[in-house]
Amino acid sequence: MTERNPNRDDESGEYTEGYTPAAAVDALRELDGAATTSEIGDAMGCARRTAYNKLAAAEESGDIRSRDAGRSKLWLLDE
Repeated sequence: MTERNPNRDDESGEYTEGYTPAAAVDALRELDGAATTSEIGDAMGCARRTAYNKLAAAEESGDIRSRDAGRSKLWLLDE
């Protein structure tokens, strides 16, 4: 049997946002303000790609910044 998506509202059938840019920033903060996309995804309990999308949105709004570190991206708190 297939598991139901936990982000789907039982009554309306609509999907809610499961992971937010704010959750990504919180995970980054818990990792001492500097971490890779994979580390943040692990801390959030989501796929690396999901973490990247939320981190990119947070960067676009000015909450965090990033820099390339070899083949990885290092995310930094902008506080």
